[in-house]
Amino acid sequence: MAPRSNVQHTPQPRPAPFDWGLAMGLGVPHFSARRFRANSDSLARIRRFTHRTLTLWGRHSCTDEALIVVGELVANAVRHALGTHSDRHGWLGLMNTASTVICAVQDPSPNRPSPRAAATHDTRGRGLLIIDELAHDWGYSLHDSAGKTVWAVVPTTARFTTWTGTS
Repeated sequence: MAPRSNVQHTPQPRPAPFDWGLAMGLGVPHFSARRFRANSDSLARIRRFTHRTLTLWGRHSCTDEALIVVGELVANAVRHALGTHSDRHGWLGLMNTASTVICAVQDPSPNRPSPRAAATHDTRGRGLLIIDELAHDWGYSLHDSAGKTVWAVVPTTARFTTWTGTS
């Protein structure tokens, strides 16, 4: 893997339509979405849905990375937007492109995602940093009506560094 710079990624809001699939003209073969709530079964169901969808699309090379990215995005939505509101839900959208899988999570909170430096013994606070390492790019869009979409672009091809054989 190529070395990453020490410059911290600062996502900028970008306009996004509410209905991603319809607005992008994507049909069933290229776009799949699932609703989730803040309950103990949501993350497991979302991971199964993601795994089945990526398998259907033949995206085996990025399944592990995409499952981690989706897990972090959904966990953040549950923790920060849905946790205390049993009547609210979020959406996970997966989009299959020529060389990427785009993972997007929509939730009702207008609060912007903010990467933070976690202390050594913290058990939380590293999700966006993990996403930044695994995804080609990530960011968020605020919606006029309320809420936001946080998205990450996961490459579908392996990223290997080339060994030259010289010491």
